[in-house]
Amino acid sequence: MITIFNRAKLFTDNSAQAAADVWNKLKANKIPYAMKTLQNHTSFGKTLHASYGITSTNGGMRSSVYADQITYTYIIYVRKKDEARAREICGLRK
Repeated sequence: MITIFNRAKLFTDNSAQAAADVWNKLKANKIPYAMKTLQNHTSFGKTLHASYGITSTNGGMRSSVYADQITYTYIIYVRKKDEARAREICGLRK
């Protein structure tokens, strides 16, 4: 079991494909991992940016480039004792 006390951060990125590559390599090598996904905008922030687009066009098509851009950060943790092996397998530097 991976807990806050025995984990090491292996990977952090905004690319879902890169995260999938890492966790597939970990699965293939039977290295336990935990993943955390963070959304980069709050609900308030998304609503605020969307409203900018609506008010600037008088109810027409949104002009806000932020309204449809929901980005995520993927963080993958492994146990501290597995970190060196996981980095080697995944080709990640410390």
